[in-house]
Amino acid sequence: MIRNGSTSPTTELGQKRGKWGIGWRISLGFGLFGVAVGALVLLTRHTLEESRGLGQHIDGVLTPSIQSLDDLDRSVSETRILIRHWISVQSGPKDPEKLNLLHLMDEEVPEKLASIRHLVPLWGPDLQARFDSMETDIEHLFLAYIEITRLLPSFQAYDDPLAMMDAEYYALDGSSIPLFTASIRNHFDALSEAQTDALTASTADMGALGDRLQLYAGNVALGVLILGIIIAWAVTRSIVGPVNSLKRALLYMGRGVPLEHEVPISSDEIGEMAVAVNRLADGLNRTREFSLKVGGGNFGADYVPLSEDDALGHAIVKMRDDLASNEMELEGKVQMRTAEVERQKAHIESLYGDLKDSINYAERIQQAILPTAMDRSLVFEEAAVFYRPRDVVSGDFYWFHAVGRIRMFAAVDCTGHGVPGAFMSLIGHHALERVTKVYTQPDKVLDQLNRAACDLLRPQGFENDQAEEYVQDGMDLAMVSIDRERMELEYSGANCPLYMVRKGMLQELKPSKMAIASFQPGTKTYEMQTIQLVKGDVVFAATDGFADQFGGPNGKKFMRKRFRELMVQIASLPASGMEEALASAFDDWRGSEEQVDDVLVIGVRI
Repeated sequence: MIRNGSTSPTTELGQKRGKWGIGWRISLGFGLFGVAVGALVLLTRHTLEESRGLGQHIDGVLTPSIQSLDDLDRSVSETRILIRHWISVQSGPKDPEKLNLLHLMDEEVPEKLASIRHLVPLWGPDLQARFDSMETDIEHLFLAYIEITRLLPSFQAYDDPLAMMDAEYYALDGSSIPLFTASIRNHFDALSEAQTDALTASTADMGALGDRLQLYAGNVALGVLILGIIIAWAVTRSIVGPVNSLKRALLYMGRGVPLEHEVPISSDEIGEMAVAVNRLADGLNRTREFSLKVGGGNFGADYVPLSEDDALGHAIVKMRDDLASNEMELEGKVQMRTAEVERQKAHIESLYGDLKDSINYAERIQQAILPTAMDRSLVFEEAAVFYRPRDVVSGDFYWFHAVGRIRMFAAVDCTGHGVPGAFMSLIGHHALERVTKVYTQPDKVLDQLNRAACDLLRPQGFENDQAEEYVQDGMDLAMVSIDRERMELEYSGANCPLYMVRKGMLQELKPSKMAIASFQPGTKTYEMQTIQLVKGDVVFAATDGFADQFGGPNGKKFMRKRFRELMVQIASLPASGMEEALASAFDDWRGSEEQVDDVLVIGVRI
């Protein structure tokens, strides 16, 4: 502690330091360097913006303008050759040269004029006026062409001397075609020369900007670098020595090595830190000796705090007393809790093993009801199935069946997923197998499925359901029946649409908005849709798990629009290729996101 009437070392150092401490020196040095760097950055940025603007003007206006004018010039020149052929060579209306002239007049030249017209507002007023004049001359020239084609429309028209005389008049010197041709030529030359001169000037400006940027990146940047080195050397020289002394002391203390010599004290902020380090080193040496004794189990060791305000010293003394009194109690509690944790661990492991065995057995049961690839090939030659349960077992299942010439398949989404969904899928599969022994029309199958599901899941009917307690147990599915001889498809859906891809075009069949077991049997019926098939058609049925999966760069749903585009892309692939493409698209979209629902997609090629 400091005695009354004395001056603290920190106060004396502050009086000696004055206003030019380390903070002022560093701030001044970095301020000068920052100003220099900022000026260089501003100059460089301004030059780059000018260069970017010139580049955009060249690429977006001058170069396209010159190219478009050249293309238009060639097309108009070609019309002059073709009109002379029209006048001088007797031919019919199917002559290739005549057809080429009509194509140039009706389509090619107007298209090229239109391609230039969107660039014209970016030209100067004089060039805009000249382009308008040139466009008018081209229209007048084509009017003369049209008059010639009217006079000589057919092979026999050339035998009429008056028609030939009138047609040849338009091509005489001083007549319409030579006059307008010369005017158009002058306009083309003036416009091309103006655009070329502008391109040359802009290119020269780009070169000048490049030279200026090279100057900034070379000489000016080198000057700024030298200035930074000088500032850093001047500031560092006044700091490095004292800081190295503090560094050595702190490294020793950080390794637990006592200091042999005190840190030299300078007349700035580093000097204040040196005083604190010296005091800290002395106190730590004393505290270290006591801590070693307590850490070795000597709870009777004596320790006198550095002062009344030494919070660390008083805390260490209290720690010694607490450790001595609690040592035995803590050892007993640790032993008791360790034994309890071991018992709970063994119990949990036993429960987890039983649960895992049960789920694995449920998976084997569910796999037994799903048709294998061989089973599917007996129904359809090419049938792709992408099946991805969210958990080990799934509420989705697929079904294939053949009755004579009738081929059937269904994609089914039962309520829930995991074990509850798997139980629902077993119930749905059993009901589907039973119903299709009698019915093959999809709408009848769905009506009977609804009746069977309601009898099983809702034996008391619908009249006793409470809105707040009612849980919708049932199924969504797409049921498809295909008559291979008649090439006819019948479809009924319960909240599951059907998609057909034919020659790159997708057709979507909408389902009935009623889930199985969602209404009283007999009060409603499912709609059946019939379409005629063509060899090569690909029919898709899917549950909502694929479209509802979150992922992508923004963590959003895949959505039905993107799913429809995916089906069009993969429709041309073989069955195995479809399955691989669906798996790859799903995994790429999901990324690190959790799978939100069971996923099922069926694709059948006709």
